[in-house]
Amino acid sequence: MRQQPDSNKYLDAVIVLCICTAFIFLSPFLFVWSLPGAPWYLPYLLWLSVIVLAALAQVLWHRHEL
Repeated sequence: MRQQPDSNKYLDAVIVLCICTAFIFLSPFLFVWSLPGAPWYLPYLLWLSVIVLAALAQVLWHRHEL
């Protein structure tokens, strides 16, 4: 019998990713990366890191699913 993947692990990863994203974009860190001396591409790098982490979570937790 084929074993079903544990969806709780994936859900936990998504929740942690959402909390980390909210922490970066809605906390006092907003003032750090939006300073006038910060590079213009820093917000794009932050979003890229969020997207890469979400893709890694997808790959790692659904590796054996066909």
